[in-house]
Amino acid sequence: MFLKMRKALLQLFSILVISLVSCEKEEDPFPPVSNAEKNVVLLPDGGNLVTKVLEISSSVITVDVLRINRNTTNAGELNKKQVVKIQKSNSILSDFSGAEVKELSRDYYQSHSDNPFDGEFWTVTFEPGETTKYLKLNLRPLAISSLGRVGLGFQIAEATNAQISSSKNQVAVELSAKNQWDGVYKVRYKLFHPTSPDISGNGTIDEWDFPSSGPNSIDWDIATVFINFPTGGLTYFGDAAGPSLQVRMTVNPDNTVSITNVGSRAAALAFPPLVVPPGVINRYDQATKTFYVAYTWTPAGAGTREKYDTLTYIRPR
Repeated sequence: MFLKMRKALLQLFSILVISLVSCEKEEDPFPPVSNAEKNVVLLPDGGNLVTKVLEISSSVITVDVLRINRNTTNAGELNKKQVVKIQKSNSILSDFSGAEVKELSRDYYQSHSDNPFDGEFWTVTFEPGETTKYLKLNLRPLAISSLGRVGLGFQIAEATNAQISSSKNQVAVELSAKNQWDGVYKVRYKLFHPTSPDISGNGTIDEWDFPSSGPNSIDWDIATVFINFPTGGLTYFGDAAGPSLQVRMTVNPDNTVSITNVGSRAAALAFPPLVVPPGVINRYDQATKTFYVAYTWTPAGAGTREKYDTLTYIRPR
């Protein structure tokens, strides 16, 4: 009798355990939605300094400065409009460039109608079906070619009904309007000056900037910067405020070089045209990235000055 009751109790207990386990399984909640199931807006080049190289032009052009992507969870989400707010950040530009790239002033660019600017944010709109958009700016490449290293820093400030990528939401963009000859050069020269023996002779200036001035030309404000050999210092000859003669060197298709006097801060000196000495061919050696140029000038009522220069490329400007 006792064994029968014990067997019955064990059967009843087994039934209760099975029932409880079954109920617990039926009441398990659905797993939470993960971040991967949300639309994500990101900057593909995020976390970096990228360089946008512009073809030098004197015309205003539209530049795709910043690329923005969206990753949607399904076709339905892709067929919706997405609005994104982009903010400019000079600190991002400084951080990502190691403070080497300076912020491009608003004087040199205008916002494009595709992404209006309200004084704080650019608004970029993805139309249904679009996965990539660009923040566009209008600018004149030639106007920024002499500014040195300039650019802009960006970050995603807002993305309606979407998640902003945690790792790709900031980027710095350097805008480079330079031709292949733009850069820092070492200058070696020989000068003959009929009335100033202190600056006549062979000199070397370790570094000088040569900015782009056109698709195949660089401007050069060192033409009247000479070494004063008795003192060892630089003499800004003809203009105490600084270099007074600006020379434009244009590289021709055959690598010969044309030179032109394009400006002078010492207006009273009225620099005469530059003349290439007889028998000299000014040229550019592509293999060594070196200019070999010579020229003379003869101010009214004075003797002829003669200068020979070897300009060797060192690094980007």
